[in-house]
Amino acid sequence: MVLALAAWATLFATTSPAWAVNTEIAGVRYEPTIKVEGQTLQLNGSGLSYKALQKVYTVGLYVTAKNSNADALLKTPGPKQLRVVMLVPMRVDELGKLIARGIEANSSREEFRQLIPATVEMGRIFSHMKRMVPGDTIAIEYVPQRGTIFFVNGQPSGLPIQMTEFFNAVLRVWIGKAPPTQDLKNALLDYQAPPLLDALD
Repeated sequence: MVLALAAWATLFATTSPAWAVNTEIAGVRYEPTIKVEGQTLQLNGSGLSYKALQKVYTVGLYVTAKNSNADALLKTPGPKQLRVVMLVPMRVDELGKLIARGIEANSSREEFRQLIPATVEMGRIFSHMKRMVPGDTIAIEYVPQRGTIFFVNGQPSGLPIQMTEFFNAVLRVWIGKAPPTQDLKNALLDYQAPPLLDALD
């Protein structure tokens, strides 16, 4: 029976698609698809961020077409969404500083200079948010012709940041050349379904 199940698991692993249809990380479920401006986005991947050994937040990336190549994802047209779910309490300005530092680390000096006004505006938006607690969700959404919009627990916060390149600068925080961790970048670019035998535990 065990051998037969193992053989079935091997067959399943070789014939299943590269991306999972849904995933749950640290108790946070990311749906396989969401709607943005009436358009269906697919979960490209999701991962977990740690500070030391503490789980800090999960993050999921939704796009119009799945891709495991970071450069190709950045060039993908249409809406995109990054969804961050907190696992520990955190001041919003701490998350804002993390994103700002990530933007700088993943941009050239000239790119960052051009991004400063949009980054400052993001800081203003975050300054109006309350302290985050476990379960709080911040969605960073890009919509063509509207810009980058921030949502806190489903409610918009502030006006859209209209600079076209700003969302990609934010996205590069997690999938650029200097992500928080390579494991998190890999998870967002190519989420692999767990082996069938693990799922049966």
